[in-house]
Amino acid sequence: MTTYKCNKESEKGMYVRVFDKKSNNYFKSEVYAIINSGWYGKQLVVVPSDDDYYLKFFDYLDKSDPKTPKVLINVVKSNDCYCDIEWMCQRSNSVDENLDEFAELLSEDIRFFEYRGYAWIYNNKPLLVRLLNGDKVSIKGYENKIIDFNAYKIKDWNYIEDQKDVDFILEQTFSFHDTVLKELNYTSGSFVDDRNFMHCTDSIRQITVRLDSQMCRPIEMVFEGVTALNLRPCSDNHSSNLTDASLFVHNASIWFFDKLLDNIDKSYKGTWVESYGLRWRFCDK
Repeated sequence: MTTYKCNKESEKGMYVRVFDKKSNNYFKSEVYAIINSGWYGKQLVVVPSDDDYYLKFFDYLDKSDPKTPKVLINVVKSNDCYCDIEWMCQRSNSVDENLDEFAELLSEDIRFFEYRGYAWIYNNKPLLVRLLNGDKVSIKGYENKIIDFNAYKIKDWNYIEDQKDVDFILEQTFSFHDTVLKELNYTSGSFVDDRNFMHCTDSIRQITVRLDSQMCRPIEMVFEGVTALNLRPCSDNHSSNLTDASLFVHNASIWFFDKLLDNIDKSYKGTWVESYGLRWRFCDK
């Protein structure tokens, strides 16, 4: 078995969007551990529930069609901005070899060759074995270990998570009437380091938008976990001001269109953004 130190900037928890195939439902949560990798990868999250909150491992990939596996867990953002607890990491010498401490505790059909996550979970073997067996475990008794769902939120920012939040921003901005896009910046997270090694995972995927308005103070919007940006500057001999805009929350994703629409429309010819998160605030010029 090999023990290795996690990279503090990347080997920590993440705020993610999870698709639960059994309930056919999307939800957002914090990642507490990642086991294995690739085809065998799973991530441990807290599942919100009407009755209770519980810990459960979810597959990273939907393997129902091996030729085209789909990702079931999408990163909204890394938690390096608010979580300073470094993860512990353990790895066996082979994907066919379970970690020594758990080799005799797990059945042969369970693979557990790599662990990246919080030490309190790894060191609680009865808890981890239950989770590896596919059980869901109530967070009761572990509340002091669970990260507050609001911990990722940055002070003085408004977050779009449901229709109430959509109604609020539209009310505050007068539905973006008489607003113009002043500037837009995209940060991917990919780069080439000092050793000329390429890091190309697009780990940030963030768009920052500045809007000026005649109806309210300037608006700053930050889309996180961006999956699509369709930018359409105004044509020559046309004005670029918005008369209105649309925001939708669907499947734990955010959609913004620079026109009033009744429904989400990917064929829309104007500017639109799809992301897993959106925060906004009024700002100075």
